[in-house]
Amino acid sequence: MENLTLASSQTSATALESIRQLLAEWSSKVASQSGDPAALQRTLTSDIDPGLGALTRSLAAAGNKTDTALVARLLDLATTAAATASTRLAEQPSEGRAGAAAQAAVTALEMASTEALPVLAACPEVDLNRVLADLSAPSKDSATQEESDGGVAAVSAPAGGGCACGGHDEEGLAELDTRVIPHAIRHATIFGALEGLAPGRGILLIANHNPLPLLAQLEQRAAGQFAVEYVEEGPETYRLSMIRR
Repeated sequence: MENLTLASSQTSATALESIRQLLAEWSSKVASQSGDPAALQRTLTSDIDPGLGALTRSLAAAGNKTDTALVARLLDLATTAAATASTRLAEQPSEGRAGAAAQAAVTALEMASTEALPVLAACPEVDLNRVLADLSAPSKDSATQEESDGGVAAVSAPAGGGCACGGHDEEGLAELDTRVIPHAIRHATIFGALEGLAPGRGILLIANHNPLPLLAQLEQRAAGQFAVEYVEEGPETYRLSMIRR
């Protein structure tokens, strides 16, 4: 998780934060759909695959400096792996392939947020508002399509960030129930959700065990950036409020 990313202007900083929130929303969404191959495939096709592709193209156009080229290559590899897993899921829908596709997508989204965005923000040739527009277009199209089909548009994260599971506690924190997230992508999903939070916003983390290893990793990645408080402390369920300072 990046501790500091500078944008060239206030409008760019706003766009940068919106991109982070969108990536965190996508990460939570695909994780929550890992047990539903059909729903996950729709999300991958309508949002994740084109969104990652847009980020990869933006990064490739950001310049030929060594560090930029390296990040672009790494993101391209992660995006290709996510697209391959998505294609395999489409060919043979199953929970096993859905889990693999969700894991690949979360990995690529986290790399985009933590590695690619700082590079894009530091490049004056990149218009972050345009990048945001390119990323948001698939989401708007998919939501419109679901509504026209008589369904319900996908649940989005709160304006200040958070998970996309749609649950909220009595104090307004967005709930992130880790019990329904596959173990292989659990921590990546949580960090993705936390990354998308604006200062003063938070999530209510729900777990079936005391998440001490997660808290230790969070302190290593973002020391002092989150206020963590136990709301419920076992023995069967743990609930923690995690608010960005």
